[in-house]
Amino acid sequence: MKNPNESRESIKALFTDPRIPQQIDVTSVVMDQIKQNKEGFFVKYKVSILVAIGLLASITTGYAAVQYYQLKNPQGEVIYQEQDVSNANVKVIDKQDPEMQAFLEKRWEIEDSLEAGTAVAAYIIPHNPTKRVITISKPFEYETWGDLEAKVGKQAVVPESLPGGFLFLNGQVETSIKREYNKEALYQQAGNGKEEYVAQRLERTDEMDYADVTYQAGEKYVNVSISNFDDVVGNTVYMANLDKQKKEKVKVGQLEILYTEEDQGDHVSKEIVWVMETFGKKVQYRVSSRGEALNKNNVEKFVKAFLPAAK
Repeated sequence: MKNPNESRESIKALFTDPRIPQQIDVTSVVMDQIKQNKEGFFVKYKVSILVAIGLLASITTGYAAVQYYQLKNPQGEVIYQEQDVSNANVKVIDKQDPEMQAFLEKRWEIEDSLEAGTAVAAYIIPHNPTKRVITISKPFEYETWGDLEAKVGKQAVVPESLPGGFLFLNGQVETSIKREYNKEALYQQAGNGKEEYVAQRLERTDEMDYADVTYQAGEKYVNVSISNFDDVVGNTVYMANLDKQKKEKVKVGQLEILYTEEDQGDHVSKEIVWVMETFGKKVQYRVSSRGEALNKNNVEKFVKAFLPAAK
């Protein structure tokens, strides 16, 4: 299994690969809203990064029948729901947009140039007829568990190790960004030179948006995504190919967990997801792996590693 830190490059490829029909309108919402999993995909819908991947993947698989899966809290309230991506409000366009492709390439280029933990408001001059200003950020990156845990603080539980001998390898944390910038000042700055873009640095808050953590045992990896779920509209995330996934609800104490298996051809991917209140906020935990690192028999052990009492 490849190091999960390479997943960002795979996401970039999805948005720029010319072999993929561009049936999804990304002109005003995608690149300045995605944060990974989490993640805001539409301006009004804060959902997982899996939505972005799923929307593109669903192009080749067609639209699945309407399906949904729910998790409830002990009071019987729905706190997490998965729906097929065909239920998402997606605008379909008829052909590729070379200008948007070029815009996205420049956007990725700017992100690559940022230092970890930096966020900017950027006005990309070419390929931007509507003169949009977008927010671009790069998460904080950590090579030691203690530093990452200190950054997350009491907003979530990030264990140093997981069942099966999996030890912390590395991780990244994205925090909320103060989107306070002067658009007119950026336009004026752009008019004073020949730059392809101008940018204004933005401040961050200490509030965690998401944390992505990788654990390793030998040649095996377990990926963990922890995201702030407080303002997810309808407690709903949209996924591709639900009809090809085997799902089962599992209970660990009073927590409901959604266990998923999906045949990927050369391997079977496995995942568990749940939402719980952690230190006064709703937090989504998503643990994924391939092979037998995670299976139905050890779900309880993995979940308990993330309970506050286990910290």
